[in-house]
This record gives sequence, structure tokens and C-alpha cells, in this order.
Amino acid sequence: MLNGSLSYANMDKEVEDEKNFLFNIYTFVLIIIFISNCILNYFFLKDYMYVIVFLILIFIMFLTLFLPNSIRFNKILVFLTFYILGLLTFYCDIIAGKDAMNYLSYISLTTAMSFFFNYRKDKIAIITLIVSFIVFFLINYYTNYSLLPNLHQNLSFTEQHYIRFYKTLEVVFCTLVAVYFIHRKEKIIIRYIVETEGLNKRLKENKQILSRDLYDMAVNNNPLFISSFSSSFPNFFNSILKINPQIIAPELEICALIKLGLRTKEIAQVTKSTVRSVENKKYRIRKKLNIPSDVDTNLFIINTFNIDD
Repeated sequence: MLNGSLSYANMDKEVEDEKNFLFNIYTFVLIIIFISNCILNYFFLKDYMYVIVFLILIFIMFLTLFLPNSIRFNKILVFLTFYILGLLTFYCDIIAGKDAMNYLSYISLTTAMSFFFNYRKDKIAIITLIVSFIVFFLINYYTNYSLLPNLHQNLSFTEQHYIRFYKTLEVVFCTLVAVYFIHRKEKIIIRYIVETEGLNKRLKENKQILSRDLYDMAVNNNPLFISSFSSSFPNFFNSILKINPQIIAPELEICALIKLGLRTKEIAQVTKSTVRSVENKKYRIRKKLNIPSDVDTNLFIINTFNIDD
């Protein structure tokens, strides 16, 4: 059991380490994207204000690498980060104009969400962000990019071409990174499943060995049998007592012996009583557990109360 616990702990640690690794790598991906935006705005668009904005974002993303996991993996903070990035994309899309194709950044953000959110646990957050990105895009589409006219950059054809080229590279880069990490995560999940199945098999074998040891203790009338059985499989007696707390110790012993596969005659020999006495105890157990008349007592106990829980 100790080895099993250690194995589970090692697997959990490996999964947690992989989670940190993916988070760090994609944080670096975002930093690279922001650096590229700085280069684009500084050398090609000559828009120095946005260079400062992206430098601030680079500093913030770099800072997250040193924050404790309780902050880094806080779903509210991650959600707000993506929402703010979506708003920034929305704003840049407005001022650059339709032909600049800034809206392609929504694809990059959507791709990145797979590394920061759990699809099963964070469905609401994911759906909210995706719907928000779609709404942002549709607002610009149906208003023909007429919002905030005083802030429009009125980019030249060449400048728009630079942005389109960069955005295309950004989407391709993020997609390739996503494909690589999805493949990596699948390999880890498969290995985790295989290791878990192997561990469960070993634990089951240990249970079977332990059951055989308890069987030997029972047939040899070892006085430590009940205490050993209770220590090894505490849920067995607890499950029975949940149905009826009035079941007494001798009846619990009968249930344990039945679970180990002993027949009525063998139980009588182990408990040093008559077959009739054992049958009477089984009848009382049957009544207390409300076992249906068409169900065998032994089969009910064996199939209902699992020692593997």
C-alpha cells in the first residue's frame, strides 16, 4: 500500500510538473508574440506608443514566471488576462482597419486557452471568452470598422501588408506550438493511464494475497482474524453497519468469513459452533440487511460489500 501511495504521488507530481512546464512555455510564446509586436510597431509602423504598451505586457508576462502557482493558476486572473488581451485585439483591430487583419489574433488567443484552462472544469470561462471574441469581431464587421474614428491609424497599403504578414506568421506559429503540445499531452495521458492500470493491477494482486492470508488466519482459528480483517478492509464492516447498525460482532464475523468464500460447514468449524447455529445467524443477518427472499445470502454479501473500496 505504501508503494502504491508513493507511485500515485510520483504520478501526481509528474502531472503537476508538466502543467508548470506547459504554462511556462506558452508564457514564453506570448512573450515572443509581444516582442514581435514591438518590432512591428517600432520599425515598420513607427507607432511608439504601442511599443510601450507591448513592453509593459512583456514585463507582466515575464513576471508571472516567478509568481507562486496559487496566483499563476488562479482561474479568475487567467480569465481576466485573456479577456484583456481580447479587448486589446479588439482595439487594435479597430484602429488598424479591416485590411490589416488584426482579428487573426483571436485565433491565437483561442488556441492558447487550451493550455491555461481545463475543458471539463472551465467550460463556462472558455465559452465566455470565445463568445466575447466572436462578439468583438462581429462588432467591427457590422460597423465596418467605423468605431473610434479619431483614433484610426490610416495605415498605408504597405503598413497593412506588414501587419497581415505578421498576423499570418503569428497564427501559424501558435498553431504549430499547439499541435506539438497537444501531442505531448496525449503521450503523457497515455503513459499516465498505463501506469495507473499497472498500479491498480498490483494493488489488486496485493488485495488477493492479503485475502489469502486472512483466509488462512480464519481456518486456523487465529484470534487476531477479526481485527486484521477490520484493519485491512475497514469499509467492509462500515458498509454493513450503514445498512443496519444493530448487527452485532458475531454476525459481522460471519459476514467476513462469507466474504472470504467459506461455506456454512466451514464457518461452523472455524467458529466452533454447529451448522444450525451458523444458519440461524445467517438468517438474522438476512433479516437485518433486508435481503430479498429470492437472493442467496452468501451471494448478496459477496457482491454487495466490496473490500476493494
